Amino acid sequence: MASFHWMQSCSERLYQWLLLAYPSEFRQEYGQEMVQTFRDCYREEIDDGGTLRLFPFWSTVFYDFVKSVTIEQFLQLRKLVLHDKEYHMLNAPLQLQVAQLTDIGRSRPTNEDNLLAVLPDNASIMNDKGALFVVADGMGGHAYGELASELAVNTIREVYYQDTSDDIPTALGNAMQQANTVIYEICQAKIKENPELQGKSMGTTCVAMVVKQHTLYIANVGDSLAYLITDQEIKQLAENHSLVAQEVLKGNMTAEEALTSPSRNVITRCLGTKHQEEIYISDPIQVKTDDILVLCTDGLHGQISETEMRLIVENNTPEESSKKLIERANETGGPDNITAIVVKIA
Repeated sequence: MASFHWMQSCSERLYQWLLLAYPSEFRQEYGQEMVQTFRDCYREEIDDGGTLRLFPFWSTVFYDFVKSVTIEQFLQLRKLVLHDKEYHMLNAPLQLQVAQLTDIGRSRPTNEDNLLAVLPDNASIMNDKGALFVVADGMGGHAYGELASELAVNTIREVYYQDTSDDIPTALGNAMQQANTVIYEICQAKIKENPELQGKSMGTTCVAMVVKQHTLYIANVGDSLAYLITDQEIKQLAENHSLVAQEVLKGNMTAEEALTSPSRNVITRCLGTKHQEEIYISDPIQVKTDDILVLCTDGLHGQISETEMRLIVENNTPEESSKKLIERANETGGPDNITAIVVKIA
């Protein structure tokens, strides 16, 4: 009897070792049941034929073992491969068609606008941080305005992509706030170098957009704006920090009156004129294939209607759209520098 129990114990231990060849999920679900079945079958074989039945019994066990392990490992591998494929499909870099263009316009001696489009080649960076687009409209006179807008787009790019946080709105807002600080401090340094500049300032309006997968985020200061064109509708995404926009919101002026108002170029916020600026940051916005995004300075949206903007980008490629938008702004007078970035979700 002792010999029988010893043989049974050794057989069960060997069988449990064999079970280690199965995927862990399979063992967790069926392991105990399989051991119990093995124990019952083993006892039945011993009862029917004694130890002479153990060799054919183990032959059957090994045959079933090899067959079932092969099947289960194949199924596990297939599951992992398909899951990985689905993961990469869900996280595949978003396909974007992008065009950007800036123009001096018909009245200004220089172009104080700046723009930037960053589509990271590194798939990991693209997946984690997304694509970045920035448009800035400098002010403060030649050299100062151009410097301010250039500092804005470059600082935002550097700070945003150096931020390892996965909180996109906060990272974008911090990048814009850092740009504000850089512009302000450089302006103050120039005033110290040249006291005659006391009372003058340099600054820039700015709108920045991050597109990560099918979600976008907007941050802006001033009257450089962003628009979403979807399902034959156009929606302004950024806040317009201009005096006339505030008057329209208060009901003191119509949108049509704002386009021709003598105060249409007066802004209530910009980067660089004080040590810290209030920045508008949008909630996450979902986009889909064939949606179109436009970032632009007031040299564009102040010269053409939203309806005309929508019709142009709906009926042209991004490259054609950027050219036609600027052509139309110039045709209607071109009193300011004109800058636009057109992005289509492909």
